[in-house]
Amino acid sequence: MENAAAMTMNGGAANGETLTGLSVSDLTGQKRFRVKSVPKDSTIGDLVQELLIKTKLARNDSAGRQLRYRLRLDRESRHLDAGELVGNSLQEDDEISLHPHVMAG
Repeated sequence: MENAAAMTMNGGAANGETLTGLSVSDLTGQKRFRVKSVPKDSTIGDLVQELLIKTKLARNDSAGRQLRYRLRLDRESRHLDAGELVGNSLQEDDEISLHPHVMAG
């Protein structure tokens, strides 16, 4: 299942609580891996930034414009807001995927 090594998110939760066992993929499903530990008090935006560093996904489109990414939570079939807390939005063994945020115009 995993093309990339399992990862642990940097930083520690102030309360010591972490979420383990997230399955992460890119939009195509070609890059798949597990996240061992994510502080529950971190934001989804923090998690996205950490995942982008670890996955080495493109930061710019073919025209050189910066890409923004969002996380899609498969369990609820929705995109997560960058300000949501990991501990409020995700559960053990959730499957999430990184999607580029496409802006019309």
